[in-house]
Amino acid sequence: MVCERNQSDRIRVPWRRLAISMVAAAFVTTACGRATTTPSSAVSATTPRSVAPTTNADPSPTMSQLPLPGGRLVYAQWIHEEIGSLFTTNPDGTDTTPLLPVGDPHRWSPDGRHISVVAENSVGRLFVGLIDPDGSHYVQFDSPDPTLDLGCFAWSPDGSRLACEGWDDTDLTRNGMYTVRASDGGDLVRVTTCPNSCHDIPTDYSRDGAQIIFTRVRLPDEADADLMVVNVDGGGVRPLTDKKIGGGRLSPDGKTILTDSKGSLLLVPIDGGEIRTIEISDGGLETALSPSWSPDGEWIVFSGRASKSFDLYVVRVDGTQLHQVTDTPIGKYEDAADWTAAGP
Repeated sequence: MVCERNQSDRIRVPWRRLAISMVAAAFVTTACGRATTTPSSAVSATTPRSVAPTTNADPSPTMSQLPLPGGRLVYAQWIHEEIGSLFTTNPDGTDTTPLLPVGDPHRWSPDGRHISVVAENSVGRLFVGLIDPDGSHYVQFDSPDPTLDLGCFAWSPDGSRLACEGWDDTDLTRNGMYTVRASDGGDLVRVTTCPNSCHDIPTDYSRDGAQIIFTRVRLPDEADADLMVVNVDGGGVRPLTDKKIGGGRLSPDGKTILTDSKGSLLLVPIDGGEIRTIEISDGGLETALSPSWSPDGEWIVFSGRASKSFDLYVVRVDGTQLHQVTDTPIGKYEDAADWTAAGP
C-alpha cells in the first residue's frame, strides 16, 4: 500500500498515484484512509472549501538568488498521504493561493485560463472538472459512461480535448486510454486497449496534437512501466525506449521527454538517442521527482527532498541555479507541479 512506503518513495507523479488507486477501485478513498470528497454535481459551479496556504521558502545561500522566470505553478500538497489540496503559486514561492481540497492529477489548459482536475463526480465516478486559476468557478462534469472511471487531465495543444486513463472494475477489457471534449466532458473516444489488464496513463500530447505520450503500467509492479506513444486515432502504438521508465512531459520544442527514475530527473530524446540524467549542482538534494517544464523550456519545476520533507524546486535544465519554491513542514509534501506562462 502507498502508506507503507518510505518517505523517499512517497512522491509519485500523477499517473502513478492514479494507477495505484485503480486497483483499490478508488482514487480519493484508499486503504491508507484518504478522505472522500465529492465536489459537486455535473456542470455546476461551486465555491471550493478553503485550505491553508503553503509556507513560502527562503532559499539557502547555496541556491540561486538570480531573477526567476515568470508564470504560475499549480501543484498538489499532501498530508501523510491522506489529505490532498490544490494550490497555485509564483515560481519564486510568492502569492500562494489555495484552490481545492482535492485535485490530483491536474494540469493547466494551454491558454492558462483553466486547470483540469480529477475528482469524484455526483455518481461517485472519477472524472474531470475545471477550475479557474483564482479558485473560482469550479465545475465538475458527469462521466459520459456510468460504469467507467476516467482520469482526464492531459490537454491537447489546441485545448479542445483531454486525454484520460479509463478503467472499469467489472470489465478489465475496457482498461485503456480515452479522450473527451474539454469543454463539457462529452464525445468519449477510445484510443488504446491495454492488454492483460494493464493501465495506459496519458502524460502529454505531441506538439501537433497528432499523438499522445503515455505510460503502460503492469500492476502491481509500478516499475514495470513502458514509455509509449500512440496516434490519436489509436494507430501506431510503439515504445519510445527499451528502458523501464514511465512517461513524462514533452519539452516545448517537442524534442525531449522529461521524466524521473530512481530519484533522478531524466531527459529522453523522443526520436531515440542517449537518455541523460540532470545533475543538480547544489542544494544538497537527495531525491528529485515529478518534474515539469517551464513554458520556455529553459527551467524545470520538480519535487525534491533535501532532509526530511519534500518541497518544490525550480532549476535550469543544465542543473544550475537551483531555487527552493516551498518550505514544507514535516508530515506534508508537494508534487505534480505544472507551469504555465500566464500570471506575473
